[in-house]
Amino acid sequence: MRQAFVLCMVVGIGSGCTLDAGSRGPFGPEDPETAAQKAKLPEEVPSPHSLQFTGEETAGHHKPKMVGVSGETAVKRAVNESVVLTADEVATFRTVAENDRGVIPQLGSRWAFIDADRIPPDGKITFGCCRQTTGLVRLVYYSYSQNVAVEVRVKKSGVLSVDRRDGYQPPEGQQDVQRGIELAKADPRLVGKVDQLQGHGLLMQPDQGFFRNDPGYGHRTIWITFSEGQGGDPKFWAVIDLTEDKVLEAGEEPPRS
Repeated sequence: MRQAFVLCMVVGIGSGCTLDAGSRGPFGPEDPETAAQKAKLPEEVPSPHSLQFTGEETAGHHKPKMVGVSGETAVKRAVNESVVLTADEVATFRTVAENDRGVIPQLGSRWAFIDADRIPPDGKITFGCCRQTTGLVRLVYYSYSQNVAVEVRVKKSGVLSVDRRDGYQPPEGQQDVQRGIELAKADPRLVGKVDQLQGHGLLMQPDQGFFRNDPGYGHRTIWITFSEGQGGDPKFWAVIDLTEDKVLEAGEEPPRS
């Protein structure tokens, strides 16, 4: 019996080695290569596409022409007019808020109105379809005297809540820009030089330094520029600390070549 078992093993090992080693891969015999038809190379090498630039930009600012860009205006989502607050509605809600006994101390002695928008119902994510039904509006202010943003939720019937938003700097509002322009025009470095120019404003955040912070750090600070018209190059500039109600820096822009 033992001799028969040994004989079977010898036969099995011998038959297992009869396959050609060159025809076997790590997972078994390899399939024959698939015949691929060879394509003939073109006689001339195609030239690479060259990047072209428009001639609309000023020196040093090149704008590449975009391939496939349509000159037609892109399709935009239509604005739901029912949720847009009119100037009269904003004035009405502001009157309610700014005469409220709980709001007045939060705003302090110097403040600016920033923005207003309708609030959708709680628990609903909408694009405006349900905002009109709530009658609830959010008003955003910035208190210069207390250096903090203030958010007021209000209906025409009265104020629902007022909250301080510590550390939050909402985008610049019209009153921010207007006050910045007024302070810049009165600064001795700019007085009489910018009266015929148009002022613009952009909120800025001075850097926090390792040993010393930049002037205006942590305050409501706005960058004011003056140019000829809406799209002209800036001629003069000023950095305004609205919290302190003063000009930090001001000067004339160097001429552009």
